[in-house]
Amino acid sequence: MIIAAFNPKGGVGKTTTAVNLATILAGRGKSVLLVDLEPDLNASISLGVRRTDRRPSIAQVLRREVRAADAVRPVEPVAGLSLISGSPELAHMDVALRNVRQPERRLADTIGPLAAQFDAIVLDSPAGYSLLALSVPVAAQHLIVPVRAEYLPLESLAQFLQWYRDRSAARAATARLAGIVLTMVDYRRQATREIVDIIRAHNRRGVFRTEIPQDPRVAEAPSHGVPLVAYAPSARASVAYEQFTTELLKRLR
Repeated sequence: MIIAAFNPKGGVGKTTTAVNLATILAGRGKSVLLVDLEPDLNASISLGVRRTDRRPSIAQVLRREVRAADAVRPVEPVAGLSLISGSPELAHMDVALRNVRQPERRLADTIGPLAAQFDAIVLDSPAGYSLLALSVPVAAQHLIVPVRAEYLPLESLAQFLQWYRDRSAARAATARLAGIVLTMVDYRRQATREIVDIIRAHNRRGVFRTEIPQDPRVAEAPSHGVPLVAYAPSARASVAYEQFTTELLKRLR
């Protein structure tokens, strides 16, 4: 299965969700590949990759300078987890793919052959509606949409869902929407309950029951080069990500 943490809005927890989902799946005995599609390499850094050690990266794979299989590296702290790292070169990938036939299919054609080698492939998607970002729903089978429980992400969610409906109505190749996961939830903020209620009321069963709480350990883990669930397994957010993964797998059955 190919799962993407996807939301054109930045700062909503896509990377944290992708990294910890991949880690938990590996911890449950699955062979997992995480593909970092962001130019800031946050997912790669969260797994201990230094910026100077990013090559071969997914950028080189997309340009067909190296084979996808040759860019796969094991993640030493996490048994069963592998990575294709991100690269600052991804910021210019739209230009590189501009003259490619069916450019939105390049990512799917690139990682598709790897699906037989792994139980799960998790994509950490870039923000925005770039060509690279729009290729993610073509490559993935299931989309997880992390949404921060705040007003501006709520507005962006409505825009994204309209885009998704329009794309589906046009019968464009697109992944199934597995669900919306609420992230960085902090009920000490006055507006949080109202925003959460609005999202749940308008999307009903589309929203996962599990909510990822605001947790300071989330910001600490990347500096140690290990995923949150390995760095602080008893942290509130770690426990929530375990519960979320269980809920997700039930939905995908």
